[in-house]
Amino acid sequence: MREREGQTISDPPTALWRNGMTVGGSALAVLAALFIVSFLIIDVTAGQPSPYIGLFTYLILPGIFAVAAGIMFVGLLAARRRFRRYYGGVEGAQHYPRIDLNDKRHRRMLGAGAATAATVFPIIGVLSYEGYHYTDSNQFCGGVCHTVMEPQFTAYQQSPHAHVKCAECHIGAGASWYVKSKLSGIRQVLAVAADSFPRPIPPAIQELRPATETCRQCHWPSKFYGDQLVTIDHYASDEANTHGRLRMLLKTGGSDPTTGPPSGIHWHMALGFTVEYVAIDEHLQDIPWVQTTDHTTGRTGIYRSDGRPTADPPPQGTRRTVDCMDCHNRPTHIFRSPERAVDSALNVNPGLQDLPFAKRELVAALIQPHTNREEGSAQIARRIESFYQDKFPAVWNGRQADVKRLIEAGRGVLRTTSFPEMNVSWRTYPDNIGHKIFPGCFRCHEGRHVDGGGKAVSHECGTCHEFLVPAGGDAASPVVRTGGFVHPLPLAGIHATLRCDQCHTGGAEPDRTCTGCHTLQAGFRAGTVPAFQRFKIAADPMAEAVDCEACHDLSRPRTLEAIDEKCMECHSDDETRYKGMLRSWKMEIDALFLETGLVKDGERVELLRTLRKAGPLHNIEAARVITRAILGRTTVAPTGQTSTEE
Repeated sequence: MREREGQTISDPPTALWRNGMTVGGSALAVLAALFIVSFLIIDVTAGQPSPYIGLFTYLILPGIFAVAAGIMFVGLLAARRRFRRYYGGVEGAQHYPRIDLNDKRHRRMLGAGAATAATVFPIIGVLSYEGYHYTDSNQFCGGVCHTVMEPQFTAYQQSPHAHVKCAECHIGAGASWYVKSKLSGIRQVLAVAADSFPRPIPPAIQELRPATETCRQCHWPSKFYGDQLVTIDHYASDEANTHGRLRMLLKTGGSDPTTGPPSGIHWHMALGFTVEYVAIDEHLQDIPWVQTTDHTTGRTGIYRSDGRPTADPPPQGTRRTVDCMDCHNRPTHIFRSPERAVDSALNVNPGLQDLPFAKRELVAALIQPHTNREEGSAQIARRIESFYQDKFPAVWNGRQADVKRLIEAGRGVLRTTSFPEMNVSWRTYPDNIGHKIFPGCFRCHEGRHVDGGGKAVSHECGTCHEFLVPAGGDAASPVVRTGGFVHPLPLAGIHATLRCDQCHTGGAEPDRTCTGCHTLQAGFRAGTVPAFQRFKIAADPMAEAVDCEACHDLSRPRTLEAIDEKCMECHSDDETRYKGMLRSWKMEIDALFLETGLVKDGERVELLRTLRKAGPLHNIEAARVITRAILGRTTVAPTGQTSTEE
């Protein structure tokens, strides 16, 4: 001990390694080394490689070891500096431990160290194994670290891939994609901590590794072949919940030459072909450009729906080579529509099928807006109970238990399809399999994608499926024949060319009338469109006297000339006044719209957009009032205030 300026200073030890930093760093380095050894053993003995183990073994733990070594070195430098200041040099300093087995004290220390290692190593091995498996678990991915992924995790648990680990699809084997995913995960964790993450979470299709490295570990194109029988049970929205059954042969096809030439739906994945496309929206739904390449002949074909020559450069957007995920984009995180989910609920609960309007009312209850699941659940109960109490009191009094079961079925659907906190519903993420409530196949196969010679991408129903219908028209006949799809409602004219998703939303079924679908146009005729109420417009004089079919003949093209002929069927006695009247109206409205092209105010532009959708000719006088008000030529301003006309 020495005295210096009234302070007692301890003599520094001659063994420089005996300092807190060096000893602590050494302990940390030993632990890291033990964990590395443990993970190496797991890596060698594991039956299936894990995407997580590489990061721990080759990145995280070596990094900890390097930090520990740095701490040891800094500790030695600090001890050396202190020793030099005290003694004036480093002669006599002991930089490293000395082990003398002839020294009884050293032997005891080595024995204690060996006993500690024998105790600690198994513990580290167990912790390493269990920790590695936990971070590789679905609970870690969906329940602990990624709480904002509740919608995806809930859908995953109900999916066909519920027994496939999240990491096997989202990461796959190998350290490179694991590192990429976890670097992205760090950004996501920070976004969660700052509450700045998007709601809903964007789809991950553009961030996933190629399907050849994930999906094809279980599904490979050379084994896709033949047709598949698909049966769909559905129920009508009528009082009897009329049961229907759709059976079809789905032409899966394949590309294995031992089972047949490339054909069917999986032709897109045929080994001798490549299909590329450009999408101009973030959800990959709007596809104006498609290219196919036959690698055997080298022949390419370009199909465009934007009207531009095939020789022109592709449009700006996301360019992708078709793989499994471009069609099977929701193979696991499936959010079923209320309509489809209620069909399934009724199918597995036969006792509910004869409750009057069970299908219609449960779907209507499920699509009510709500801010959280508890509110939505309460709304379902209130709507269903009040409906049967008011409309079918005998059913309510005699079958309350069945009504309660219907409510519980609806709540079960709600738990798996609606997540208001994350702005997620069945409409949030387009599902490209099929084409009923999303464009799906019709993104390319709608008949508008044509090559340089005018040949369109196939859009015939029989290309992908054939329907099985009872022979002879007898629904009970066990004999079936193949045929095309027959829509329950006769579709003619423009309705025969509409995509399925333009009518089917997955929610409540509209009334099977013109006004059931064309509500905006019908409201404009009646003068009841909410957006136009400020203009105090009146109903069209012919709104109640003339129905839609009186003017629109669906068997003929929708042209002014065709509608004009329908007009003259009633007004043939005054051709001078009525013949050509529609065309003059259209010229007048077109001129007004041309003037409104200079309008930049957002509210007025939206009003004009709504007017165009409503069809100005459905209520010509109202269209005049609205357009003139927007142009400032009347005393009614778009804001509802008065204005003076100069």
